[in-house]
Amino acid sequence: VLASEFELQGFDVLEGSVTETHLDLIVSPRTLQSLMADGFNPEVLATGRPFRDIQTERLANLSVPIGYPDLEQILDQLSEVATNFPDICQLVDLTETYGTDPTEERRHLYALKISDNVLLDEDEPAFLMVSNHHAREIVTPVLALFTIDQLVFNYGSDPVITSIVNSNEIWVAPVWNPDGYSYVFDTDNMWRKNRRVFPGGIGVDQNRNYPHGWDSPCSGSLDPSSEIYKGPSPASEAETQTMMAWSLDRQFAKVLDLHSSGREVLHGYACWNHPYDDYLETKAIALSNASGYGGDHRPPTADGEHYQWQIGKMGALAFLMETQTEFQPTYAEALAEAAMVWPGARWLLQQRIPLSGYITNSSTGEPVEATISLPFSAFEHEESLPSNTRFGFYHAF
Repeated sequence: VLASEFELQGFDVLEGSVTETHLDLIVSPRTLQSLMADGFNPEVLATGRPFRDIQTERLANLSVPIGYPDLEQILDQLSEVATNFPDICQLVDLTETYGTDPTEERRHLYALKISDNVLLDEDEPAFLMVSNHHAREIVTPVLALFTIDQLVFNYGSDPVITSIVNSNEIWVAPVWNPDGYSYVFDTDNMWRKNRRVFPGGIGVDQNRNYPHGWDSPCSGSLDPSSEIYKGPSPASEAETQTMMAWSLDRQFAKVLDLHSSGREVLHGYACWNHPYDDYLETKAIALSNASGYGGDHRPPTADGEHYQWQIGKMGALAFLMETQTEFQPTYAEALAEAAMVWPGARWLLQQRIPLSGYITNSSTGEPVEATISLPFSAFEHEESLPSNTRFGFYHAF
């Protein structure tokens, strides 16, 4: 019961830690003091430290020391893939492309585009895989990089992969919180938020900052010291603004947002209702099964999350996947998880779009940017289905 109460208040209850006598929380020093003032007597089991130090200790006894890549190494890997597979891969500086602000520490956000005619804008469904909205969940970029490898190395030899790449515009963004990811490696392996500085604390929970659901009763906190601080206003963060600009431009039909931990697929809203909840739940179960998670699924614990904005404002088939059972398992365990989850990503890429069409000018045939309403759907929260400016294409699930 206490664990449920903590989760409802937005506390981070460590996966698998709840017993009849105790549970583990991940809290800031300020929150620790608040718990003590409320009459709790917590025992500090560990404090955050540079993940580089942890990784050095792990690799000390390995004959072939291979570990998690840091931010620079991930960007180098993306650049190398784009160089080695120029016909199907393009590395895109999203911050520069969309003219959005860099992060608090002046970093840019990047994604790899994979498509058979990668330099062209083709009339194809767009797919997005994004990971590491939360900095300490460093297992998730490993899964994203593994997905890239499966697509590029098997293109041309595996007919299923070849068909997927030929018929989709695939985008993979392994690190959506570069400031936080670097801070995890260099300073505090338990850091969750970005690194924007406020008078009352540091960092915004990037997965509580999206406008759709930001005002929901189940949204994040307004306290800058909180682990789930949702920011001073909807879409206040450069990372959120870049994601929204990018998504409005590419209009992703399917979205897979990777997190850890829990090995389950999250669908729909927390406090709000969606008229197609049953449909989303059915697809979430199928995605969980395809990913080796045995059909485990649930609604989210909060609103204002990235994938919910993709559902509510872009009409996407979007899910949040909690992967692994730890934020930072061994690198070998991370690779094993990536191999297990990859069939789920492939399954989502192959899902057909049940409703789609084009809106064009009847005189010129030029595409028209518009918002499609569905009068037979009981949308309650200003959900919308846009058409894009490139082809006038729209989709709905």
